Amino acid sequence: MSDIDDVIDSIKDEAVVLIKEQLKDLLLSAVEETDAVIRQTGEKITYWLLLRARGELNDSELEALLYARDQLLRQYKNTLQIEASARVEKIAIALVNIVLDKLLGLVFH
Repeated sequence: MSDIDDVIDSIKDEAVVLIKEQLKDLLLSAVEETDAVIRQTGEKITYWLLLRARGELNDSELEALLYARDQLLRQYKNTLQIEASARVEKIAIALVNIVLDKLLGLVFH
């Protein structure tokens, strides 16, 4: 029974490390990308408002630019959701592989 307990403990340990590393990587990359998108959006809107204040853009042009940016941000949000789903799937596959490797190692040991 000790072998099975050791395998279960090993699976738990490896799973925790895997999940922690993958989620940390996911969160860090999402934060970096999101910060850049937010910064770019702020810069663009500031610039467009400046152009509007100088009369170089009319209301409909500003509205079109803002709408286009809104659509881009919606697309970005969807991309983040897809990337997160893919990462969760990758984690699930890796967890299955850990379990299979440990159990097959126990069986064929």
